[in-house]
Amino acid sequence: MSDPLPNQSAQVSDVESAVAPLRRDDFDRDVWCLMGLAVDAADITRAVAAIDDAVRTRRKLSFVTPNVNFLARAMKDEGARRDILNADLSLADGAPLVAMAKMLGVPLKSRVAGSDLFEALRRRPAFAGRPLKVFFFGGRPGAAEAAFSAINREKGGVEAVGWHNPGFGDVESMSSDEVLAKINATEPDFVMVALGAAKGQAWIERNKDRLTAPVTAHLGAVVDFTAGGVARAPVWVQRSGLEWLWRIKEEPSLWRRYFSDGIALAGLALTGLAPQLGKGRAPGGKADAALTPAAGESIIRLSGVLGQGALQPVREAFRAAAARGLPVRLDLSGATAVDCAFLGQVLMLEKHLAQRGAEISLTGANRRIGSLFRANRMNYARLADGEQAVSQEPGLRKAAL
Repeated sequence: MSDPLPNQSAQVSDVESAVAPLRRDDFDRDVWCLMGLAVDAADITRAVAAIDDAVRTRRKLSFVTPNVNFLARAMKDEGARRDILNADLSLADGAPLVAMAKMLGVPLKSRVAGSDLFEALRRRPAFAGRPLKVFFFGGRPGAAEAAFSAINREKGGVEAVGWHNPGFGDVESMSSDEVLAKINATEPDFVMVALGAAKGQAWIERNKDRLTAPVTAHLGAVVDFTAGGVARAPVWVQRSGLEWLWRIKEEPSLWRRYFSDGIALAGLALTGLAPQLGKGRAPGGKADAALTPAAGESIIRLSGVLGQGALQPVREAFRAAAARGLPVRLDLSGATAVDCAFLGQVLMLEKHLAQRGAEISLTGANRRIGSLFRANRMNYARLADGEQAVSQEPGLRKAAL
């Protein structure tokens, strides 16, 4: 990659400053638990900085933009939940998620829609002397090709280097060596996937390590908006939280999905949101986390107020436990309160342990803390003092309680 041009030095400095906190591992992310999903407290500026940093350093960055549909799928499908958890960056999309975040003390200033993020990439100056190279994968017939042409007419911050419509096959058929070779041959920075949310995330999870592009994300509607086949809602509609009504106007078939998601959201408000109100905000105080290696497991004894302002010992203990790769027992007998930032760190620990085939178990959680884990569907096995964890089939984790 070429060196920054002289007149871009200030821009590069700003990006490096913005992305510095994002250049670490998952345990240094400003990640929070929102209704059982991991979300990063990042706005569009930081998201653009993270993408630019990934492109410059060629570090892998897979990001998701969870909305109500993500929540609904994660409630029913452990695989969908896992795909979301495995992302490197999670940007909350959808007014309902932002509203729930405010109720639970999760510091999300506004939604970060994938279309807004891509628009920011298109409008910014070319980074490090050249545009961001994007490959469009999927979309309705003709959309990816039209998006390719539309982007390259702009000559802005994004250059389209290729497109491919794989049709309506399964994930396996869309993951052939020929398909991956076609994408990689264009040397993209960013592979934008549009296959439908569930299939798209599954395709990314299967192929992100086979792609040479550092950045991957499923941003289905963005391809249609870019192609011009579907008009995005006016800004005032977006800000009102009623963009879903506009989408139905543009694509009437979406009403079924939104209706189903609405029912799921109502159920989640009763079973997940309501039990957390007034419980998920940890007061200020000190916390401690001590890792004790044991035969066949790691025991982390947690004490004090496990909240946003006192998470450093938690991060260090979780990082060390993840490196061991053994099952982890979280001893919460000394903990007096937890918040959604602490639960976000637990999700990161779960993510890394799952990659090693290990799981989390809990012991000593008081009723208040236990109810927060259950409300977020973090249904880890509960162990009594002295009890040994029993390995479970991956699909049974949700039934542990």
